[in-house]
Amino acid sequence: MGRNAMTSIRNALVGAMLAVSLMAAAMVTALGIWSLGRNVLREAQARVTHDLNIVQSQYERQLEAMAERLEQEAATLSLTEESPALFLSEIQQRLGLTVLNLCDVEGKPLAGGNPEAETQAPVLRDPVLRQASQGTPAWGTLRLDAERLEREGGAALRNSAVIPTPEANGSPASTAALFWWAACPVRDANGRITSLLYGGRMLNANFALVDEMRLSVFGDEQYKGKPMGTVTFFLDEVRIATNVLGPDRHRAIGTSASREVQQRVLDQARPWLDRAWVVDEWYVSGYQPLQDPEGSVVGMLYVGLLEAPYRALKTQLVLNIMGPVLGVLLLAVGGGLYLVRRITSPVHQLSQAALQLSRGHWDYPIEVSGAFREIDHLGRTFQDMQQAIAERDRQLRRQNQTLEEANERLERANRNYMHMLGFVTHELKSPLAAMQSLILVLTGGLAGEVSDQAKGFLVRIQRNCEELQDMVKNYLDLSRVERGELEANKTDIDFYSEVVEPAVSQSAQLFDSRRIALDVHCTEGLGIHADADLLRIALVNFLTNAAKYGREGGSARLEVRREEQTITASVWNEGEGFTPEEGEQLFKKFSRLSNPNTRDKRGSGLGLFLCKQIIDLHGGRVWAESEPGRWARFSFSLLFLLR
Repeated sequence: MGRNAMTSIRNALVGAMLAVSLMAAAMVTALGIWSLGRNVLREAQARVTHDLNIVQSQYERQLEAMAERLEQEAATLSLTEESPALFLSEIQQRLGLTVLNLCDVEGKPLAGGNPEAETQAPVLRDPVLRQASQGTPAWGTLRLDAERLEREGGAALRNSAVIPTPEANGSPASTAALFWWAACPVRDANGRITSLLYGGRMLNANFALVDEMRLSVFGDEQYKGKPMGTVTFFLDEVRIATNVLGPDRHRAIGTSASREVQQRVLDQARPWLDRAWVVDEWYVSGYQPLQDPEGSVVGMLYVGLLEAPYRALKTQLVLNIMGPVLGVLLLAVGGGLYLVRRITSPVHQLSQAALQLSRGHWDYPIEVSGAFREIDHLGRTFQDMQQAIAERDRQLRRQNQTLEEANERLERANRNYMHMLGFVTHELKSPLAAMQSLILVLTGGLAGEVSDQAKGFLVRIQRNCEELQDMVKNYLDLSRVERGELEANKTDIDFYSEVVEPAVSQSAQLFDSRRIALDVHCTEGLGIHADADLLRIALVNFLTNAAKYGREGGSARLEVRREEQTITASVWNEGEGFTPEEGEQLFKKFSRLSNPNTRDKRGSGLGLFLCKQIIDLHGGRVWAESEPGRWARFSFSLLFLLR
């Protein structure tokens, strides 16, 4: 950031102070609004829960009262009446019932609202009739389909139960009806049940009943022309009686509850309490399942409290707390500005002094005065800091000079070491090769007969030469790694002819000297993009490692396999192997096995390290496996290198 683009402490403090003040005010306001909204909504929900319990209690009480009055009338009913139909009509009018019928205990109709009914009443399927047929008065909320409605009251009753649905809904009109249903046994003089008196009050379009319940709970209270509270009866998910008015100011029968409410109340038979969009307004709502005597949910009882007055109350309360919050905010801003001014004035003086010091003016007089003890102390310590910085600068210069000289000596020593390593190892190659050739001449009898004892000595010398030659080769490769000269010059090569065959030929003498049979499995024509020389070095290291540590007179196997875009080369040998703990160290520099079985084996500890370096250059991986005491396997895999 440029110097001109940087802000001053005064501006930063003023900005931070304003940001903190505004954030604090916003948090307090938000917390207050959230708390007020939560409390207002909680109060509304508590009232709805209370009102829903009252309406449900009224619902059950009135249903029970209807059943008790029907039981009283049944006690006065006699089948010897000259006109039982007239008697039933009088009872129906007195009790305000929609349906009142009389049948025998088998369900055969005797009198009622549908004198032409020919089918029997479903005594066994109707839980209320079934209980009454057993001698006990029964009642409950039942769902009657269109066929049952016509059987109990004819076409007039069936048609009066139809609840049309809005055209936009697209659902067919509801033809079933929800009833308060009751039945009582009628007994003769001997107490024997002779018939069943049953019937009920239809809740479809029963606006008088829902208005009565709303009035008893909410009274006539309204808000902007809408009642504060509403009561609704649902048949399944459809409104069949309600005080909720739609946009056309008509009762919103035929409309449906939301899918969320249906799942909770109808499917799970559990109450639902929350805010809900009802027709055209938000209501704090409560839904209670209505169940028939057998426990099946046949509808819902709803109580809703208009949310708009509670929102208005919440808004008013929020406005009431905004005044004090703004007043406190202004006081905080004014006090903060005064404090910032007292702090930044001496800081500005101090910054000017620091600027002179940064330019190397160590003798610049530092005079900082302020209203705060900390700033006065800071000014005094600046002088001490000036002297300390100057002394530290001199020390750092001396130390840097010393480090530069030491680095130069180390680099020179490292270059000499690498040159010496390369020179010595290179010079050792020719004498070792000559020694091996002479040994072959002697053991082959080309210079005359050699005793068996002498041959044994010569074989041991030959093996030592082979090990020394392997060490020389590894040290030469290490010098290339240390100088950063080990690079993969990749070309298109044939893996078998340019890597496997030369590596096997180069290590054959070592296997022969230890009488180890090497079995080679490799498919010809494996074309890859790689550095043949480096891969040959890696494979030779694996093979010489198998010959050196393999069981003398045993067997070894080189296997190269192709799997999709991967070539894997593995060298297996019989031998003592190694433990998993030892296997984790094998690919590190100068790492060798230290168990008694391999202690007499000479080696540089570099072969497997160099293999890993070479395979890493090709983007592959190396690993080792073993069963201690039996075998060992070393593998490398080249990934995605196939042409």
